[in-house]
Amino acid sequence: MARLIIIGIALVAALGGLIYGIDSGIIGTTLGQDSFKLYMFGPSKANSALSGAIVSCYNAGQALGSASAGYLADRLSRKYTIFIAAVFAATSAAIQAGAVNIGMMIAGRAIAGFACGQILSVVPIYIAEISPPKQRGFVVGLQGMAIACGFAIANWVGYGGSYASGNAQWRITLSMQIPAAVCLAVGMIFVPFSPRWLIQKDRHEEAKRVLLRLYGAESNHDIINQEMIQIREQINLEKMQNDSSWFSAVAQLFSRQYVRRTMTASFILAMTQLSGSQIIQNFQNIFYATAGFKGQQALLISGIYGMMGVIGQIIYLVFVADKWPRARTMWTGSLVLCVMISICMALSAVYGEQNTGDLSGSRGAIAFIFLYSMAYAVFFNAMAWVLSSELFPFFLRSKGVAVAVFIKAVVAIVLSQITPLAIAAVSWRYYSLFIATNFAAAVVYFFFLPETSGKSLEEIAELFGDTLATGHIGEIDVDAKGVELDEPLAETRSRV
Repeated sequence: MARLIIIGIALVAALGGLIYGIDSGIIGTTLGQDSFKLYMFGPSKANSALSGAIVSCYNAGQALGSASAGYLADRLSRKYTIFIAAVFAATSAAIQAGAVNIGMMIAGRAIAGFACGQILSVVPIYIAEISPPKQRGFVVGLQGMAIACGFAIANWVGYGGSYASGNAQWRITLSMQIPAAVCLAVGMIFVPFSPRWLIQKDRHEEAKRVLLRLYGAESNHDIINQEMIQIREQINLEKMQNDSSWFSAVAQLFSRQYVRRTMTASFILAMTQLSGSQIIQNFQNIFYATAGFKGQQALLISGIYGMMGVIGQIIYLVFVADKWPRARTMWTGSLVLCVMISICMALSAVYGEQNTGDLSGSRGAIAFIFLYSMAYAVFFNAMAWVLSSELFPFFLRSKGVAVAVFIKAVVAIVLSQITPLAIAAVSWRYYSLFIATNFAAAVVYFFFLPETSGKSLEEIAELFGDTLATGHIGEIDVDAKGVELDEPLAETRSRV
C-alpha cells in the first residue's frame, strides 16, 4: 500500500514530465503542418531563421524558468513551485493556440519554455525526496515515462491534426497542451510537501507525518526513525557549515568542494541535447525529408517514432531501474547511440539523396532512427533526471539542478539555431557531431561518474568527500538519537 501511495504521488508530479513531453514534441509536428507554415512564414512556407527562433525562444524561456526555480523551490517549496509552473504552462498553450502572428507564437513558446524550465528543475527533485533509496531509480523514472508518453501524444495529435482543415490543423493541436497543465495544477494541491523541505523549515511534525504517509503504518518504524534522524542531522550540519543565503549557495556550486557535482549534473543534462535526441525530435521532418519522406507521410512516421520512446521507457522501468548500476547504464547507452547514429548517417549518405525510386535504404535509415529513440529512452530519458536529482546536498539541490537545466537550455538554443542551417549545408554529415559527443560522454561516464544507486540522498554526499552527520540507514542507533525527536514517530501514526 505504501509503495502505491509513493507511486501515486510521483505520478501526479510526473504530469510535469507529460507537459514537457507534449510541449517539446508538439512543435516538431506543428512545423510540419503546411497551414502553419503558410500562416506564419507566408507563401514560401519556409523560413529557417523564424523556425529556429520558435524553437530557440522556447529554450531561452526554459533557461529563465530554471533560474527562477532554484530560488522558488527553496523559498516557497517544491510543491508550490510546480503548481506555479503548471499555471504558466496552461497560459502559454492558450497563447500559442490563439496566436495571430509570429511574434505571439514566439511569446507563447517562450512562456511554455519558462514553465518547463521550472518543471524540469523541480519535479525530479520533489520525486527523489519522497522516494525510498532502493526504489528511487524507478520512482523518479516515472517522470521519464511521462516525458515519453507526452512526446508520443504530441506526435499523434500532430498527425491527427493534419486531417483538419485550414488553421484548425495547428490551433487544435497546440491547444492539446492545456489538459495536462490543468491536471498538474489541481493534483499538486493534494500531494504532500517534501519531508526534507519541511525539516529544513523546522516543520518537523509535518515531516514525520509525511514520512509515515509515504512508508505506511505497517512499515518498520525503526527505519522511518533512522531516516528522519539522518535527514534532520544532515540538514542541520549543512546549516552550520554553510551560508544559507541564495547567492552564497549558488557561488558554492562552483567552489572546489562542489564544482565536480555541478559539472557532472550539467554534463549529463547537456548530453540530453548533444546525444542528438532533441535535434531529431524538433527537426525530425527535415531528417525524414533527407531520407526521402515528406508531408503527411513524415507526420505518420513521427507518430510511430514517438511510440518507440514509450516502449523504451517500459524496458527501463522493468529491466533497468534500480537493477543496473547507474554509471554502467550511462556509458553503455552512449556507445549504443554512437552505433545507431553511425548507421543512420551511413544509410542517409548512400540513399538519402538518390532519386532512383528504391526506398529500401531510406526505410533502413528511418528504422534505425526508431531504434535510436527506443535506446535513448532505455538508457537516458529517465536516468539523466535520476542522477541529476541525486548528486547535490539538500542546501544546493534545487540550485544545482537549476544550473544544470540552464546549461541544457543554452546548449539547446545553440543547436536549434545551427541545426536547420547545418542540415541545409552539410545534410547527413551533421550526424557526425553526435557520434563524437556520444563517444566522449561514454568515456566521461566510464571513468568519472560515481555509483549512487541504493544510497539515501544524504549518503550520496559521502561519495564526493562530504561528512555524513550520522551513520548509514540500518546503522543508526535510534534509542541514542531519538531524544532529539520531539516525540516517537509511533505516537504520530494515530494522527495521520
